[in-house]
Amino acid sequence: MNRAIKLAVASTLLCGGLAHADRGREEALREAIRQFEASLETQYQHCAKTAKTTNDFDVCLGMKANSALDAVNQKYQTKLDGTLDDLKHKAANDSERVPEMLQQSQALWEQYAEAECNGLYEQNIAGTIRGSVSQYCRYRMALQRLTELDEW
Repeated sequence: MNRAIKLAVASTLLCGGLAHADRGREEALREAIRQFEASLETQYQHCAKTAKTTNDFDVCLGMKANSALDAVNQKYQTKLDGTLDDLKHKAANDSERVPEMLQQSQALWEQYAEAECNGLYEQNIAGTIRGSVSQYCRYRMALQRLTELDEW
C-alpha cells in the first residue's frame, strides 16, 4: 500500500510538472500572439492617421487583416511541413493521417471564415460600415486561427 501511495504521488507530481510546462508554453504562445496583435494595431493606427474616408479606413483595416492572414498561412505551412517531416521519422504507433487532417482542418477553417465574414458583410450591406465589419472579421478569425494552429 505504501508503494502504491508513493507511485500515485510521483505520478501526480510528474503530471503536475508537465501541466505546468504546458501552461508555460501556452502562455508564451499567447504572449507572442498578443505582441503580434499589438504590432498590427500600431501599424493600423499609423495608417488610420492619414485616412480621410471610410474607404481609406477600410484599406488600413484590410492591411491589418491581410497581415494576420499571411501569418496564419505561414504558421499553417510550418505546421504542415512539421507533420510531413514527422512522418519520415514516425514510430510504429504514430498516425499517418495527421498531415491530411491538418490540411482538412485548414480548408474547413477557410470556408468557415469566409462564410462568417461574408455573412457579416451581407448583414450590413446597406451601410458604409460593411467593408470594415468584413475586414475586422477576417482579422479576428485570423487571430483565432493562429491560436488554434498552436495546438497542432
